Amino acid sequence: MSDYFIDDLMIITPLGHAPGIRLFGQVTGAHAVPLTRALIRCRGQHKDVTVDLTGIDYLSHSALETLVDAARDLPSSLHLTLRARPELRLAARFAARGWHEIPGLHLSEDCAPARMVAPTA
Repeated sequence: MSDYFIDDLMIITPLGHAPGIRLFGQVTGAHAVPLTRALIRCRGQHKDVTVDLTGIDYLSHSALETLVDAARDLPSSLHLTLRARPELRLAARFAARGWHEIPGLHLSEDCAPARMVAPTA
């Protein structure tokens, strides 16, 4: 599988500095398969995984559930960190569903928007 995924709504790229992925655009339930595959690929590195959502304009509930399920599936020693802008209201969405209590799921909401950078050869 490629390290990248692109469709009309969303782009997935690898993080350059740590195990994880960066998303751009709008993430819907239709993206569950490529999102899950990208997360499994990161998890294979046996390290904490970061998902940078700062380039996201919209994150559906079902796409958020995909991320939460990935955190639940991690071994107890690992964590999934979601980096997001406050506009996505992830803290409130987590609290409403009790997801803020999942041990392997961390949220960082004080981030500047990500910029799309062309990959270097």
